[in-house]
Amino acid sequence: MKDYTNGPAPGFLRLWWGKGAIFAICIAMFSVFTTVGSYHSLKRGLAFDAEGVVVEAMSVDRRTKRVRRNDRNETDYFVTFRYATESGEISVEKKVDRKLYEALAPGQIRDVRYLAGRPRQMEHTIGNTWRDGQVMRWLSLAFGLAALGVFWWTARAAIEAIRARKYGRAEWATVWSIDERISRSKNSESKTYVLVWRDAQGAKGESLPSGSRNRYFQYGPTSKIEVFRDSRGKTWWVGDVGPRASAPTVPDVGKSSS
Repeated sequence: MKDYTNGPAPGFLRLWWGKGAIFAICIAMFSVFTTVGSYHSLKRGLAFDAEGVVVEAMSVDRRTKRVRRNDRNETDYFVTFRYATESGEISVEKKVDRKLYEALAPGQIRDVRYLAGRPRQMEHTIGNTWRDGQVMRWLSLAFGLAALGVFWWTARAAIEAIRARKYGRAEWATVWSIDERISRSKNSESKTYVLVWRDAQGAKGESLPSGSRNRYFQYGPTSKIEVFRDSRGKTWWVGDVGPRASAPTVPDVGKSSS
């Protein structure tokens, strides 16, 4: 993350990105993908209801396939169905769940439904296409609401930072330390650094986290920095939020003095 002490001041998008915008964007993308998937599944479900032909199909073959998914080995199951259509007998392989795979030994009969105009498009569980679309529709709604919630949570800090820069009171603060924060997950470890200061009342404040300690190399203990105090009393470092358009009330240690 850049030190914005000498400008130019970052806008909303840059501040929002530093506060976790990627999470809101990813959830919103999941919502879009599930919405598109739901639309196509519901559309196919309506087509099956309108022009679907129910026939008896025979299980003529089945197989399994080992795949690597989500860092573990899993098994996919497939069954080949043979059924009669107006244009002749055809065979179609479909991915199924384990329970259906075990129930459909070769020679077993099961009702299936295919589209009259596209006989190779079939559903091995009648009505399942429509039900899948309904499930995806609710998932897309849940992802959409989650995206709005995460957007509000992450964007709020960016908005507060901009308001502090524009309307907050500029003050002196004294650098206290540069703290290292360590986050550990199952397979990795990440470090971030924050600049810690004390204001004139002795209250503690800290910068937005940065992946590099070098961002703070010029701010040793007892250095004076410029901060903006917002309406709630929280102080924001000018290096995070940037300088005001007009000349700041208090000079910063990082600014040149005349």
